[in-house]
Amino acid sequence: MRSRMLLSITAGTAGGAIGWFLQETLINYNSLVHASALPNEPPVIYSMTHTQVMILMMCVGGLPGLLLGCVDGVVTGDRRRLVTGGVVGLIGGFLLGSVGYSIGSVIFSVLGGTETPSAVGFLQNVVARGFGWAPLGLGIGAGAALSTLSPKRIGQGAVGGFLGGFFGGIVFDFASFLSAVPQTIVANRPIDVGGPGRAIGFTAIGALTGFFIGLVQELMKDAWVKVLAGRNEGRDFQLDKPVNILGRDERCTVPLFGDPSVGVQHAAIQLDTRTKRRTIVDAGTPSGTIVNGQQIPPGGQVLLQDGDMIRVGSHRILFREKATTKKVGTQISETPRSSSVVGSPMPSHLCPYCGGPRDAGGYCRCTPVPAGQAAAPSIAVHYGAPATSATTMSAAAPVLVQHSTAAVEGRLTAIDAPGAGQVFFITAPNITVGRDALCNMVITDDTTVSRNHAQITVNNGVYQVTDTNSANGTYINGQRITAAQLSAGDVIQFGNSRYRFE
Repeated sequence: MRSRMLLSITAGTAGGAIGWFLQETLINYNSLVHASALPNEPPVIYSMTHTQVMILMMCVGGLPGLLLGCVDGVVTGDRRRLVTGGVVGLIGGFLLGSVGYSIGSVIFSVLGGTETPSAVGFLQNVVARGFGWAPLGLGIGAGAALSTLSPKRIGQGAVGGFLGGFFGGIVFDFASFLSAVPQTIVANRPIDVGGPGRAIGFTAIGALTGFFIGLVQELMKDAWVKVLAGRNEGRDFQLDKPVNILGRDERCTVPLFGDPSVGVQHAAIQLDTRTKRRTIVDAGTPSGTIVNGQQIPPGGQVLLQDGDMIRVGSHRILFREKATTKKVGTQISETPRSSSVVGSPMPSHLCPYCGGPRDAGGYCRCTPVPAGQAAAPSIAVHYGAPATSATTMSAAAPVLVQHSTAAVEGRLTAIDAPGAGQVFFITAPNITVGRDALCNMVITDDTTVSRNHAQITVNNGVYQVTDTNSANGTYINGQRITAAQLSAGDVIQFGNSRYRFE
């Protein structure tokens, strides 16, 4: 989480500094200051126009919101979250920041704040400025977290932004007051003296908002997972939703890329609102979900506690939870321990550690191969639910799609390198094939395969392959087909990749 906090501070600082520079370039503040008609009176400062306020809010609200909104995407390595977070953060920071600015202006006036620095009532002005800028920071922080669609994360952003805005306002007034006299003496006429204050204040509000957002998230988080091995190794993911999906879909709370044995929606960690405890639910994928070395039965669930080790395909994931840390107090290790598994015992033909099927010799994916012996073919199993099932997910109310647990009757064995020997089991009546991550059978090593290349359907035990308008075609035993029935021993070719149907 330290890297996330550092990234939040960096993003907020950059957003505030860039925003200050742009608004200082686009808004002529000196045109707003005029000499007073009365002698020995401070200069008159006119209010900004509506257009100038919108420019100000886009710069100091939208830009920090944009960069802070990108933090999640950078941390998870997810380009979709990066783009979505940035766009939503820009719009949210601008709109909510504008609302906060309007509210803050009223608060500033009610508390007796003035735009003309003076020694008299300086502390009152500082307090008024702090509370006047706090709603602006609140809007920026909440806007930056809108893309998560998590009320908890939005609330954390709002609290962090409020604190950042409050202290940023205080820094602004001190900097403006200290630089006012020298600027006025040098200019020898009424000028805007808020430039140095804005430079420090707007940068500070971005930096402090990023800092407090990271700090508040760290203090208020109650459950998260850390990927110890796999594509996102070393990264943390907060479990801040009632249902948190683990899988190959980019929209999952915990995205697990780079392993075809991981399902589009592989498992879910869900919160029991009554007991405030979390359980992991397996979606019935063929490769299964393993907790502390024990396979979860298809569709079963396990009550989690701090330090539990979860295996999903080749990914090792450490579950962390503050509540059970206090209750359990045990040292975290990868040693399997008994779990409260709901469902039938683990089948004897599956390895309890890697979840893969054993061959005739009792070997599986995690069995060390003795010297001089050939390694058993690697097995990669994924899918069971059609790819379109992923569209049922939503960040507001995610739904874990239970996969088919029907017996495996058909399979495709890769003939050509680099995936030679890899086996794909057909466990659903509708299997999509292609390079797209949402396909059930993903072929990533062959650029001649289209994103959505073909479809395999099963009806009353009859298997049929249908080409879905792919660029390079689908072949059976060397003959290009549009749709054809499959027989045992047929060689299917998608692009340049060939598989034997059994």
